[in-house]
Amino acid sequence: MVSVEHTLLDLIQAKTGVRPQRADTFESLPIDSLAMAELTVEIENVFGIRVGEDVMDVTSIAELIAYIERQMAACDKTS
Repeated sequence: MVSVEHTLLDLIQAKTGVRPQRADTFESLPIDSLAMAELTVEIENVFGIRVGEDVMDVTSIAELIAYIERQMAACDKTS
């Protein structure tokens, strides 16, 4: 199984052209609101989760990884 971290970093790199690090904040990356919206859709499709409005509280790659993992765990419990 491919890790959430590796897959997410690949998705962000494809959007921005920059290989992000786990500790990076979204503010430090060249990603605008449109690219972030597109990334959200890709995250939902790739990881099979629903991204809620609470994702707006996420400020770093590490926090987004944890968010995705929590959402995936919640999906596993309900299926």
